[in-house]
Amino acid sequence: MSEPIIGVNIEDNHISVGLVNIETRKVLTETVQRKRVDPTGSADQIIATWSKVLQEVAGGSKQIGIGVPGLCDYNTGVYLHKDTNRYFSLYKSNLKEIFSSAIGAAPQDVKIMNDAACFLQGEVFGGSGRGFKSSLGVTLGVGLGTAIYANGIVTDANLHSSPFLDNTAEDYISIRWLLSRFTQLTGMPVKDMSELKQYADTDSRFKDIFEEFSANLAQFLIAFIRKNSPEVVVVGGFMELYNRFFFDSATAKVAAAGIKLPVLRAILGEQASILGAASAWYSASQIHA
Repeated sequence: MSEPIIGVNIEDNHISVGLVNIETRKVLTETVQRKRVDPTGSADQIIATWSKVLQEVAGGSKQIGIGVPGLCDYNTGVYLHKDTNRYFSLYKSNLKEIFSSAIGAAPQDVKIMNDAACFLQGEVFGGSGRGFKSSLGVTLGVGLGTAIYANGIVTDANLHSSPFLDNTAEDYISIRWLLSRFTQLTGMPVKDMSELKQYADTDSRFKDIFEEFSANLAQFLIAFIRKNSPEVVVVGGFMELYNRFFFDSATAKVAAAGIKLPVLRAILGEQASILGAASAWYSASQIHA
């Protein structure tokens, strides 16, 4: 067996790292580590956390694939995102140099992709999207991620800021919207999804906002599908944990619009992005095989 590839998924406030056996298209589950990171911390603090978990997982592996949120020059590795709440201290830092130096590898041993594209590539490579020639990926979480797989290549669709209703898609299809909408309807502030979930069986307005959320998601998916004509849509992200509150309703609305293609739940969870990042080392024909 060839040396496993190190798959890395950088999230809004976590990093997940695991080894991937590319031959079997499997993440070596026992190697996966997920660590919390302060995205507003100093560059030294963030790099120290990243480096520690990478060193703990790498073993003898040197090739690294990374999924990165926000703007990045994927060829050079320079991080270009200016959001003060998301790794701003690393602005214009070279991620390839940071990760390779942590394990004594070379910058050319690191490949970088957009995080939403990594999710879809992982599902195409070994999950719900495997066997389809074209697909759309949507990740639901703090923000909205979108990706397109066609002709053997996964690209970031970058639709989070696309016009939707009276604002942008991410303003209506995200955890942020759910929390603010519940507070708007009830007058009760909730800080996260765990706190919101406590009202699932006690407040009818909980169901109301998820029905509204499913309608927003369906409207977005219908437009996304009609524009790109894929064979399948794969939906994942942190909101997978709450699929039972909205997924079936959203897919029913998509079907009611006359769209017959499958809209599938992602099956790999957070491992999709680890697998997708690692598969950056393989050709388009190998990914689709």
